[in-house]
Amino acid sequence: MNNDPRKGKQAVIGKRTTRAKDIGSTTLDIGFDLFYSAKRTEGVRKRTLADYKNYWRYFREWLTRVHPEIELIGEITVVTLREYIEYMSHEHKRYEGVECRKKDGKKLSPATVASRLRALQTMCKFWGTEGLTQTNAAEKIKAPRKDVAEKNIISDEQLSAIIAAADTTTFAGYRDYVLMLLLADSGLRINEALQLEDSFIDIKARCIRLPGPLNKNRKPRIVPVTASVLREVILLMEETRDYFNTQYVFVSNYGDRLKADQFRKRLRQYVSEAGIDTSKTQVSPHRFRDYFITNYLLNGGDLFTLQRIVAHADIKTTQGYVKVNEEAMRDSHTQYSQISRLGVPRARKRGR
Repeated sequence: MNNDPRKGKQAVIGKRTTRAKDIGSTTLDIGFDLFYSAKRTEGVRKRTLADYKNYWRYFREWLTRVHPEIELIGEITVVTLREYIEYMSHEHKRYEGVECRKKDGKKLSPATVASRLRALQTMCKFWGTEGLTQTNAAEKIKAPRKDVAEKNIISDEQLSAIIAAADTTTFAGYRDYVLMLLLADSGLRINEALQLEDSFIDIKARCIRLPGPLNKNRKPRIVPVTASVLREVILLMEETRDYFNTQYVFVSNYGDRLKADQFRKRLRQYVSEAGIDTSKTQVSPHRFRDYFITNYLLNGGDLFTLQRIVAHADIKTTQGYVKVNEEAMRDSHTQYSQISRLGVPRARKRGR
């Protein structure tokens, strides 16, 4: 006689079902650690990872102060995120809680608010996709709208005055002179230019060959350089080798790779010496890139080639950088307006 000990007992057969109460029960810090680890595994850039850490810290500090009852990622709701956006947009002041920065009482810029929101949206999407939360709390959240300010492009006269302010009789002054020429001639981002190595300069092809790790899209890129500018770059490289054993093109007086903040500080000095009113025309390393893009198109360069040179993933980004020269716009209107071609006579004066 066969006595089956399992007879009459309940059996669990088939796929497991996840209990709803387990979803969203991950603590805030563990939830972020899982997200951070996943992004690091994906090969996200160090700067982006650092931003994730900072933006999460800001959000956690706000949660602890305003919503201490929220301890799990599943407790973050649409209402919570909208409340945080409102706080960032209207209440929070720049550099609050940052000891080393001077407080100016200004609100966060819309771009800063949008950046912090995008980070939280990425986290919420990750938690939802991984099954750590039932829903994506940020799915219906939209970034605050912002007015698009017209860019003040550096004029030819202003650029010449800034470049001329560099004292080329000194090593640092000549280095800055060459760097400004290169930025205005190539459209390189400041961090791309400061990471240039001797091996990236292709003298025969008269271009810079940027390897993938230096580009935002991680693809190799060719950046053409004018012959006169390339000549100055070569002279700087030769002079740098006389003083230092380094592979970098732009270095400090001590032979270390030049930092962006170091150049920004010196650029402000040149702008002041050039007599430029910074309340009307903001000058920063990125303005050299704007200058290059704008004038490339005004001089007849085609949009798609420009997109490849400056490495914009979307052609709309390239278009967005362009401020049409007002004089060129008026001339073009005069040339192509049909009313101008008709030669309409002036109206006679009317009597009173």
